Amino acid sequence: MHAHKSTLILEESYIIASNILSVPEPDDFAGKLNDFSIDIDFDVFTNEIDQDVRRIVVSVQGNDQENPVPGYCFSIVAQGAFNYDKTIKVSKKEKDTLLTHSAIPLVIGQIRSYLSSLTAHGPFGIYLLPAIDMNDLLKQKAQIAAKED
Repeated sequence: MHAHKSTLILEESYIIASNILSVPEPDDFAGKLNDFSIDIDFDVFTNEIDQDVRRIVVSVQGNDQENPVPGYCFSIVAQGAFNYDKTIKVSKKEKDTLLTHSAIPLVIGQIRSYLSSLTAHGPFGIYLLPAIDMNDLLKQKAQIAAKED
C-alpha cells in the first residue's frame, strides 16, 4: 500500500518535564513489578493568530506518586505543535479527528519512546507504556469538561 502524507503537520515535539524513580522491592514482596495504573491528561491550545496552529500538551503518570508500589514511578509531560497543510481544504470535523486520533497519539508515542529509553538503563529493565484506548480517553475528557461547564 502507498502511504499518503497527512494534511496534519507535526512542526515540533519535545519533552517538557520528566521525573522517574525506581521503587525497590521490599524483602517480603510477592507481587508483580510495575503493577500500577496509568493516568493520562491532555490539553489542546489554539494559536490566537492562526486558528489552525495547535499545541497539544500530554501528561502521563505511572504509579502513585505519594505511595508507590515497587517498580517505576514516573511523571512525563510532552508537547507537540501541529498545523494543517494550507494547500488542501480540510473541514473542521476532519481537523478535529486528526487532532484526536493522530496528533494526541503522536505525542503519547513520543512519551512511550522516551520512557522506554529511560527505563532501558533502569534496574527493572525496559518499561513499555501500554497501548491506550483513545476512544475511552476522549470520552473521559469530554465527561470532565461537561462537569466543569
